[in-house]
Amino acid sequence: MKTLSLIAQKGGTGKTSLSIHLAVQASLSGMKVLLVDTDPQASATAWWKRREEATPELIQCRGENLPRVLNAATGQGFDLVVVDTAPHSSKESTACARMSDWVYIPSRPAILDLDAIGASTELVTAVDVPARILLNCCPPATRFGEPHIVTEARQALKVYGIPVCEVAISQRAAFSHALIDGRAVTEFDRKTKAALEIDRLWKTMRQEMSL
Repeated sequence: MKTLSLIAQKGGTGKTSLSIHLAVQASLSGMKVLLVDTDPQASATAWWKRREEATPELIQCRGENLPRVLNAATGQGFDLVVVDTAPHSSKESTACARMSDWVYIPSRPAILDLDAIGASTELVTAVDVPARILLNCCPPATRFGEPHIVTEARQALKVYGIPVCEVAISQRAAFSHALIDGRAVTEFDRKTKAALEIDRLWKTMRQEMSL
């Protein structure tokens, strides 16, 4: 069993949406997946309650109870646990990072978000866990390639010493529309650009995590 945590000390990075879409995509790929909601806002839990499908399974808990949850998940045969962590809680996020096999740090490409990512990168560096920065809510690519703001963000993030994921996720309405009735974007319409981005991201993560 592998544990993937999405950690961002700054709010508004799209962390919960990414957690949901990745957990669903992992389930669609044939894995037994547990989505753990440690965010007090419980947005992932609210989505799951609207969902008709039984997978991925979800449990809501505080970050301090994650060891118990992971121990139980191991005994229940889960292949992957995706942890949606709470923002502005370095203590709980640090605990989650320590128990993770991989951490992804989502960030928007805007300058204020890039300035704020330092707290998250310091946290994962301190616990020495494999990590990637994931650019999220980006302007979509054009026929000329990646938008300048995304390319510039990649350059600016090099100062933190944590690799930036080659896949950037765009700001698309389909991501929000799919969640309304408890689905993910790859269930909403597999042919959309949003669905293709999530599929590509998941394949990249799966290869990196050796799943």
